[in-house]
Amino acid sequence: MNLVNTEKVIEELKEQGYSKITVKSWNQDFRTELGRILYSQGFKFYQFYRMRDEQDQYVIVLEGSIVPLELEQIYAKKSNFLHKLLPLILVIIVLASIVYFIKTYSQDRAYSGLMTSTVVIIIPIILGALLQYFALVQNPSRLRNTGWLIAWSGLAGILAFGALFLGEGTICLIILSPLIFVELKLGTVLMQAFCRHLWKPSFKTYSLALFPLLLFFVLPDFSRNYYGQTQREVIIHGPQDKVFKAINQIGQVRPEEVPDNFIFMMGFPKPTFGMTEQRKEGMVRTIQWERGVQFEERVTASHAPYLLSWTYQFSPTSFPKGSMDDHVKIGGPYFDLLKTDYQLEKLDNNTTKLILTIDYRLSTEYNWYSKLWVNYVLNEFSDVVMQIHKQRLEHK
Repeated sequence: MNLVNTEKVIEELKEQGYSKITVKSWNQDFRTELGRILYSQGFKFYQFYRMRDEQDQYVIVLEGSIVPLELEQIYAKKSNFLHKLLPLILVIIVLASIVYFIKTYSQDRAYSGLMTSTVVIIIPIILGALLQYFALVQNPSRLRNTGWLIAWSGLAGILAFGALFLGEGTICLIILSPLIFVELKLGTVLMQAFCRHLWKPSFKTYSLALFPLLLFFVLPDFSRNYYGQTQREVIIHGPQDKVFKAINQIGQVRPEEVPDNFIFMMGFPKPTFGMTEQRKEGMVRTIQWERGVQFEERVTASHAPYLLSWTYQFSPTSFPKGSMDDHVKIGGPYFDLLKTDYQLEKLDNNTTKLILTIDYRLSTEYNWYSKLWVNYVLNEFSDVVMQIHKQRLEHK
């Protein structure tokens, strides 16, 4: 039986706006009875809290009062382990089903639903928020200590789901990982703020899991074409005419000639062959990469030994299935290479500056993020190719 000195409580509420009480067994019946007494004394706007790290200690706080105590919310206790986990399980099932539905719904369209901001941005934020809400319901005292763990755990779960059930490759997963992690963390921060300042515990909070499905059908396509350019240069100790010949007649590229680089660990194929030849329709560069990737480059300008420029021509067979992730395939709806040129600047009779410039198109709903990765990958690939030329010319 909970014994509370109600006269003392009423007096403290009138004097300081809050009152501490000791309750051995907090339950809904006790809360209702105490609320009835407070209402009879004219107190209509108040909130019950539990004192942090103090067992059986609770505080009644009038609305607008400042309390110099460490408080936490009071949550209804679940009866067993299954009841505790059930909301979390349902949230994960609902969000996973929405993602899978969006993938299936848009599989015959040119633009995959998996690349929309609803899936890439909104769903991770919602997931982070609901995971944080679930953690706080189980343990209110960890309000400020679970955000990072939730973000890392959520990221691991999303990556596993993407690889096992959505068929996403390592390139897409690595590229999106930093963005998803930040979104998950943002979701935890927003939920923490909500719980701290606007809290009203309700199972209805989990209905946020349905919000992304509504947005998918309501929001317009925010994708825009972004045209960017990368440029890298290298100093080669070799005559200008020999450098120009080398970039035209690449030939077979041995595996040991390709420098180690993180982009290849991500899953991008390495170059294996390149050659420029004269055809009836003009000069054409044939390029081959690992995993059967093959495409052509139509030379638009060749001014030996100063400039070599080309555009790209991809066919349906240029990228065999599995050679690259569909969402980063060159010439696809999200990314394309437009024009590339080599400029050769003579520094002296035996030194040449080789400049590689690549123009590209990017088409996503979050080009502000995607272009960071595109610039990084193109810059790294440019460095790899030019280092191959440099090593060949300087170590013959």
